[in-house]
Amino acid sequence: MKRPEFDDFRELFLECIKGDDHIEPLLYSKMQWLSLGDEQYRREILETLNKKLQKKYGVEFAINRRLLGVVGPVESAVIQTFHELSTINIMTRINAKIIVRRRKQTN
Repeated sequence: MKRPEFDDFRELFLECIKGDDHIEPLLYSKMQWLSLGDEQYRREILETLNKKLQKKYGVEFAINRRLLGVVGPVESAVIQTFHELSTINIMTRINAKIIVRRRKQTN
């Protein structure tokens, strides 16, 4: 399980924002996260992102109230979501190592 690098993650995140076709996707990063739409729309963005991450990298993150309600620009939501993904990835790797050690100890 390998998580994406931040720039790849950011690009995927911005691709998931379905907005006005006349707006350059990179401009979304400067818009306010809460102004993109209601909570359901923001959830759809994060769910779409999770599906892309699962398909491309085999990783995902938990969609929670904190991510849905990030106050600040979309860029802040990108950073906080990447942090969430990174934390889960680290925890998964640590747990895998613990399981391997326990198996070695019992054999």
